[in-house]
Amino acid sequence: MLSPSSQSPNVWLVDDDQDDQFLVYTAFEQHTPSIPLKILNDGDEVLPELSNAPEPPRLILLDINMPRQNGFETLAQVRRTVAWQDLPIILFTTSSTDGDQERAQALGATHFLTKPTDYGQLKVMISQLVKHYLPGNTLPS
Repeated sequence: MLSPSSQSPNVWLVDDDQDDQFLVYTAFEQHTPSIPLKILNDGDEVLPELSNAPEPPRLILLDINMPRQNGFETLAQVRRTVAWQDLPIILFTTSSTDGDQERAQALGATHFLTKPTDYGQLKVMISQLVKHYLPGNTLPS
């Protein structure tokens, strides 16, 4: 079971796949334990959580394929709220199709990343995300 941090989460992962949740959580925990990660299981949890958060996250990693509310629907809802229009949201998915990438861009995604199939590549990707979206956080060598 993934344990929540007592700090306000800087990064939110929205993904219904427990294996992906575990891998991303582990990659953050191993390489950037000072960065709290919040895990949500479906897109329909995002707006209520944003509304109740003491401060917004600095980055949201959003899967596309979820059962109740998919990532595209969630992204569109978040972008309709003025306060969250500039919130960095990366669609983080198994898809690599041009159509999904174009749709994500049209809906206001900050970026579109295909989930790596290798844990080493995931660690590198997490490191790059931290450097870009969470400057000032140091990463172990």
